[in-house]
Amino acid sequence: MALRLNLIHAFTFVLLSATAQVTQVETVIQKGHDQSVLCLALHPDSTILATGSRDKSIKLWNLNNTREIRNLLGHTASVRSIAFSPDGKTLASCANDETFRLWNIQTGETLYRSEPMGDLLTSIAFLADGKHLLIGGYPWEAFVFSIPERKIIKKIKVGPNKGTGSGVQFAVSGNGEWFSIAEDNHTAQVFDARNFELKHTLKREDGYCGGCPSYSVFSTDSKFLYLASHRGALKKYDLSTGQLQKEILPEISNIQGLAINPDGTQLLIVHENEASVYAESNGTLLSTMTTEDKAKFNRGMFTLQNDRVIFVKENNIAEARTLNDTPHSVFTGILNERDKGGVTYDPNFYWESHIARYIRIKNELKIAPDGKSLIRGKFGTKLKLWDMASGQQLNEFVGHDKAPYCFDFSGDGKLMVSSGADGKVVLWDLVSGDSLRSWKAHREPVFDIRFSPDGKKVLTSSWDATIKIFDANTGKQLQYIDLQNNSGFVAAWHQNNLYFFVARLNKTLEMWEPDTKSVVRSFVGHTDGISSIQQSKDGQRLLSASWDGTVRLWDIATGLSIMKLSNHEGSVHTTIFSNHEQWIFSAGADRVINVWNAVNGNLLYQLSGHQADVTSLAISKDDKTLISHSLDGITKFWDLENKKEFYEHIHLAERDWMVKTRDGYFSITANARDKIHFVSGLTTFDVEQFFETFFRPDLLPGLYKSRGAGTPQKTLQGKLQNSPPPDVRVAVLPTADGKRAEVFVRITEKGGGIDEIKLLHNGKSIALSKPPERKKYKKDEQVIVKEEIALVGGENTFSASAFNLDRVESATHSISVVAEVPMKPGICHLFVVGINKYKNSKLELNYARPDAESFKKVLMENTKGIFKSLEVHALYDEDASKANILQTLDKLAAQVKPEDVFIFYYAGHGSMADNRFFFIPSESIRLYDIKSLEKEAIPASMLQEKFRNIAALKQMIIMDACQSGGSVELLATRGAAEEKAIAQLSRSAGIHVLASAGSEQFATEFAELGHGLFTYVLIKALQGAADGAPLDGKVTIYELKSYLDDQVPEMTRQLKGKPQYPFTFSRGQDFPVILKED
Repeated sequence: MALRLNLIHAFTFVLLSATAQVTQVETVIQKGHDQSVLCLALHPDSTILATGSRDKSIKLWNLNNTREIRNLLGHTASVRSIAFSPDGKTLASCANDETFRLWNIQTGETLYRSEPMGDLLTSIAFLADGKHLLIGGYPWEAFVFSIPERKIIKKIKVGPNKGTGSGVQFAVSGNGEWFSIAEDNHTAQVFDARNFELKHTLKREDGYCGGCPSYSVFSTDSKFLYLASHRGALKKYDLSTGQLQKEILPEISNIQGLAINPDGTQLLIVHENEASVYAESNGTLLSTMTTEDKAKFNRGMFTLQNDRVIFVKENNIAEARTLNDTPHSVFTGILNERDKGGVTYDPNFYWESHIARYIRIKNELKIAPDGKSLIRGKFGTKLKLWDMASGQQLNEFVGHDKAPYCFDFSGDGKLMVSSGADGKVVLWDLVSGDSLRSWKAHREPVFDIRFSPDGKKVLTSSWDATIKIFDANTGKQLQYIDLQNNSGFVAAWHQNNLYFFVARLNKTLEMWEPDTKSVVRSFVGHTDGISSIQQSKDGQRLLSASWDGTVRLWDIATGLSIMKLSNHEGSVHTTIFSNHEQWIFSAGADRVINVWNAVNGNLLYQLSGHQADVTSLAISKDDKTLISHSLDGITKFWDLENKKEFYEHIHLAERDWMVKTRDGYFSITANARDKIHFVSGLTTFDVEQFFETFFRPDLLPGLYKSRGAGTPQKTLQGKLQNSPPPDVRVAVLPTADGKRAEVFVRITEKGGGIDEIKLLHNGKSIALSKPPERKKYKKDEQVIVKEEIALVGGENTFSASAFNLDRVESATHSISVVAEVPMKPGICHLFVVGINKYKNSKLELNYARPDAESFKKVLMENTKGIFKSLEVHALYDEDASKANILQTLDKLAAQVKPEDVFIFYYAGHGSMADNRFFFIPSESIRLYDIKSLEKEAIPASMLQEKFRNIAALKQMIIMDACQSGGSVELLATRGAAEEKAIAQLSRSAGIHVLASAGSEQFATEFAELGHGLFTYVLIKALQGAADGAPLDGKVTIYELKSYLDDQVPEMTRQLKGKPQYPFTFSRGQDFPVILKED
């Protein structure tokens, strides 16, 4: 019997510090780049990857786990080259904005920003002393910049390649004695890096090749230089003489980059559609890596491990591949994964780049007429309405064929009209979310849509360069205005219903009279497209923002500019008045919100914090809260009295979101947890590590209403500084027979003490036989825990983490072993509990028992062929007592084996009291009296321990538990707390939990369904409806979870008018639950 070890993280009993100096804790979304990635650099210790992009940003990534660490923002055009300093503390960058910058990688702070250098910059490099930079590109000179003196100390004449855009490219030798400048025409200059003297000029012997860029790299021993050029050879030069030593390859075409591996034995040549690795010794082709057309290679380099190559690509990602072209890891994020709602314009393709850009910044968010909720489009093909205070979705608007992104409300606040990429107009009932009417308005995307002030007409402006006016009641077209190939980007009605304003892509802003289709007023002053307009309440002034970087205030009667506001760097995307019209707010590409005095134009103050272009602003009716929204899906709430951010919503995808206070308290959906993390310095932390203390959906509404006042004393920043979590490592030693393994967990004290230790086997929590004492140990003292655990056939993954005394969890460390033993078919142990009849008749339910019986029936009918057998345990009504339920679980703990499956189904009452969730057995008489509950009910923590003692590694818990009584507000609070309790049950026991939301407004019994709604959808799923791709007759846990997440909200929307969402939390392995027979 053989046992194979596969280390997920190499294990060694060497002290590894997990608590680097704590700096400000930041919330980081795994966003990725949203335009092509042009350049890359590796940190000297090969732990961090840096990438620069056409999206103007630089990103730092953890090379081992691909997490995004930090976004470096400031350049206003494509970032072309980046380089780490030799000590790894600083990053240098240069860009098409003609500037170069120095960054502190620990904080993201800009250390230095140059003035424009006169032309595009394409290459930057540190010399080995870390005190000098090489900077070059399109200028006819390259520059040596002294960092301590902050000035250029030498200029070098060069021949840049401007035809293909590579400019010049630098290389620095490993010993620090040489640097080279690769230029156009197969040429490179080699300099002594110590005194900047030219030593060699390497160039073709005859002829001229303009538009033939070159790339160079030094040998690892710093004795040779390799030079490769478009339409030239790969050559090796001796640096002692400057003479050609040998030609390694004949003519090369369309070269994008050249690199050498750390041991100097292999050379990488990058082309657009393929990259090749050659033996340095004789030019033998060792490996070829290819890519598709829309994912062309831009650059590539070897990792320090010698076994991988990292590429940056045209499809907005970086990826690591092994030398045999096997994918290793991808550096990407939600901006590349988000549902684009059928909008497929490619920003990297010239002919589609303009429309792609315009739709990208159409990212409007508005306060709904009720003043308590927000609405935005671009959720795939939907618009969504969500509660400001909790972040919970209230409604969704389904009816567009492609992404909707422009919308407007009727004056009475009852209707909404929307349009977008499909060119269709949809009229909605804003309260119910129902579509009242729709019609095709344009053949191309619509940029803006507006109700007339009297609500009788709808105006649309489209990429097809027309404006149309429709009857709002019938959808009949009333007027058509041809804008002569100059599309209107934003539009607005005049308050008198007689005129409208339109800002066109030809940089004009005009007022039109629709009956005569005439321009009656032109507002001349902006020098680029206008992105936003708003009329003052008295109808006499017009406010506009432009991509020229300015905001202007106009006199509508004369068309003259009253005020010009200039302080932004880059495009301004949005501007609004405050309600009292004493302030003007503006924001855009520089991510800063400017607050202006609307009377004299003085800049009052700025609000900073966004990490992407700010595209939308809104203000509360009382002028106390400003709401800003940016391209990365982040909505920030600002207290205008103290000029600070106090709340944040993060929308990642259609149903993935997070709400967070400035002190770190948060609510988050399950699927969002892998896409958001915290960063302090260069260290990343899982959201899960702070779950127990800071996951507080119950606190958030109150904190929102108080604008952050009364926040609990604990802060995430303070936790990391004063009470860091322990460091945990796990190792596995197989027994001689290979059937079991000794699992060792080492916990190192880091200052916060050691509390609970979690050990998971294939995601399932394992009860420790001898847990260590929970206390504070000496700094760096180590505690070793040992468990002997039976292995199952196939992969066995052991994961461990530990809490400190403040319940902050360590990072999880994992190791896997593959046991090459026969995989035994397991028994499925099904335990169903259904309670209609309670001792207290007021608690009786109609469908709990039928739900449990139906669930049992559907499993009995559809599990043949999956499990060795199905063993059913059932308790109904008066038999479902506390004693019987616990006794049955204890019996199962003695019978169930690791290879088995355990499924627990509960239908009955649940109760949330004293921040604890209770299952209500039949003898319980009170739902919310804590003393009665502690005596009669079963706390979730007790069941958690029972589940942990059941050996099955595959477990699923299904809860259709409802609450009744109490005010709606109280139930909502209980629901938020219940969500945490159920999530905690899943996390602690390492099991899958699928649960209906517990309060009466969520978990209603519907007579027309004959079931509770949750179980009705559940049974339909198990009857085969949840069988997704591949369509194989099986329904797995994750297919079931996905189906419930999709269908329960839709069913509740249809039956109750608003969607409500189940609680689904997954830990552990996916596995099939049913198998439908043909």
